[in-house]
Amino acid sequence: MKLDWLVIRSEAISFRIDRRVPLMLICLAVVIVVAMVMNVGRGEYPISPWDIVKTVFGLNTGNPDHAFVIHNLRLPRTLVAFMVGVAFAISGTIFQGLTRNPLADPGIIGINAGASLAAVTVIVLFPSAPIYTLPVSAFAGALLMAVLIYSLAWNNGSSPILLILMGIGLSAIASAFTSLMITFGDIYDVSNALVWLAGSVYGRTWEQVFSFLPWLIRPLAEFILCYDNWFS
Repeated sequence: MKLDWLVIRSEAISFRIDRRVPLMLICLAVVIVVAMVMNVGRGEYPISPWDIVKTVFGLNTGNPDHAFVIHNLRLPRTLVAFMVGVAFAISGTIFQGLTRNPLADPGIIGINAGASLAAVTVIVLFPSAPIYTLPVSAFAGALLMAVLIYSLAWNNGSSPILLILMGIGLSAIASAFTSLMITFGDIYDVSNALVWLAGSVYGRTWEQVFSFLPWLIRPLAEFILCYDNWFS
């Protein structure tokens, strides 16, 4: 049986991908760009796709309002939504490779519950904390949950079934504590926490874009370089 693979080797990395992947990535990139342009153009103040492209590249469209609407209001929230989607895709793919289960994801195994509990705790108990503490706390909560799951599931080796079962149990515990924080917290802080839990790109600014970017670039680079190790 002949495998259609593209192999890239050097002293630093060894990379192997299906020859169909580059074409698929190009098609997906085109679809993503078109979707982002359409998203930026929609709203109470519609903007044509051509004017969006010209504004992004710094060209004059004859309307000074375009730059403000695109750069200050719509482009940051679109980029945040895009980066969140990339993060979800990477995390889901990694967990499917680790557990050898095509249905596994951070939500099922309990990682999301740990991140949510830590972030809600910061929002409710420390409402004046800087915005960059939210991703730090969420990462710390997810890391702690991952360590607990892996430690409890270790039985002379790691088992994908035990990982999932422990994840489900610890997820229920973390969700219960999250509900407790929401029930007894200040109503204004709880509202912010609920918005964070539900997920929203409303009012996102460049501050959120740049605070999220470092948490995405390195995992994405490591995932690409270690792709063979995840699924070998």
